[in-house]
Amino acid sequence: MQNESPPQVWVVIPVYNAEAWISRAIGSVLEQDYTNITVIAVDDGSTDNSLERVRAFGQKIQLKTGPNRGACHARNQGLKIASAAGADYVIFLDADDYLEGEIIAGSVLEARRNNADMVLSNMHLESPDETREIRHRYEGLVAPETFYEGWMRGDYVNPSGILWGIEFVNRIGGWDESLARAQDLEITLRALLARPVVWKNEDGAAIHARVNPNSISNEQSEMALSSRYQAVAGLVEQAKGTPFAEYNSLMYREMYHIASAAFRADSYTLGRAIVKYLKDKGYTKHPGTRLHSMTAGLIGLENKIRLRNVTWKG
Repeated sequence: MQNESPPQVWVVIPVYNAEAWISRAIGSVLEQDYTNITVIAVDDGSTDNSLERVRAFGQKIQLKTGPNRGACHARNQGLKIASAAGADYVIFLDADDYLEGEIIAGSVLEARRNNADMVLSNMHLESPDETREIRHRYEGLVAPETFYEGWMRGDYVNPSGILWGIEFVNRIGGWDESLARAQDLEITLRALLARPVVWKNEDGAAIHARVNPNSISNEQSEMALSSRYQAVAGLVEQAKGTPFAEYNSLMYREMYHIASAAFRADSYTLGRAIVKYLKDKGYTKHPGTRLHSMTAGLIGLENKIRLRNVTWKG
């Protein structure tokens, strides 16, 4: 065993107009104290100087370029190449995030020791002024239901903080390329429905840097909101007849917030469709402040948001 090569880890970085951050992301992987890492940057049709920044690393990394088809497509392209190359594990690192400490070595150790399909690491949130919210979530063996519920309550771990077994992530079908939003939520919770073995690594951390004003997570377009609704509704349907259906109330609450955002963005058709879905499921709550719950309960969410909009514009 001592003479075996360490498992092969690929780090897939989707790149789209990330010239300000991509060098830091790549550099943080190359600085890892682990001897069998391959970095592949998959450019998704960038129009800035991202490619120049990536090419500056020369033969230290691989680069694949293509037209703009979305981050999920880029991740799946990297996954396909890593799989063909015989990778054992993969990390999907966003171009504006980065790794710290010995996160890869620690994650591989946990994966090998426990035959894990997914290994979670600590993920800290970094603001533009470089202040941090230090987050230590979960420990040891993590039940899929625990992580599923935790994610919906705010204890999420974005892709940069997850080491995936390559066989497992391929088995669940990789990333859903139809989604423009909630991509992380969808693949992670869909993976948990397959009941993987999940362990926690305590070495190093993934840094989720909230520095990109064009991040998809900030988008509130009708397409983005519709995609988010599609992702959550799809998970509800997949959870039918499983222990995860116990957490549908959390999924409905998320849909309610999506409907509220849709009404605020004047996407009334989408908002009404979500409200109808919730009504059909028997969800009649109005989560929020007491005043919001009372008002929305009396006049409906749409009318409450319309009243708010009129008040603000006035």
